[in-house]
Amino acid sequence: MQKNWIGKSFGCEINFEIEPSNQIKEIKCFTTRPDTLFGMSFLALSVDHPLSKIFEKDNNFLKFKKECSSTGTTEESIANAEKIGFKTHLLAVNPLNNEKVPVYFANFVLMDYGLGAVFGCPAHDQRDFDFAKKYKLEIIKVVSDGSNQELREAYIGNGKIINSDFLNNLDIVKAKEEIINKIEQKGFGKRKTLFRLKDWGISRQRYWGCPIPMIYLEDGSV
Repeated sequence: MQKNWIGKSFGCEINFEIEPSNQIKEIKCFTTRPDTLFGMSFLALSVDHPLSKIFEKDNNFLKFKKECSSTGTTEESIANAEKIGFKTHLLAVNPLNNEKVPVYFANFVLMDYGLGAVFGCPAHDQRDFDFAKKYKLEIIKVVSDGSNQELREAYIGNGKIINSDFLNNLDIVKAKEEIINKIEQKGFGKRKTLFRLKDWGISRQRYWGCPIPMIYLEDGSV
């Protein structure tokens, strides 16, 4: 229970250049699947992302933000809700191949995890897959599922990396290490570990078992 509550995630932070750059130059996002970066077809932001200030006078965006607030913020409510997005005029540049993809605000991205931004790889994440189908975005398979058929749902299993330049034929674990090294070497990101839980009260300890030891000193202090 404690392990799940803390929610430790290994991955990396990636900086995506944004065009046009007159309003914002880059967006940082955390991912546990950097091995799928060649499968990126959009960048999705939380409606509470700092970039939303650009759209605070846009009535369509304000309406979308209000609609998002009715979705709820639990993992279950987000998983079951219809994936909806607000397309911006901005483009994000994939630093590996310079491909430009649209930037959306999306109701399944939360500000309290990572940096409130995710790169969408529809072929290998079900939320991204549902979103891409709805908005007719490209679905690029970059992990082989052993078949040449079109995906009917996201493939989240193991396999060899495909359609990914220097990562091709590596397994997922080796590809993650290779891509993180490349990202750090090129200077557009860094290795990072995130925790779902940011802070807690001492009282939480009672749920897991032994209380935190308290030592009473001779002078009466604890």
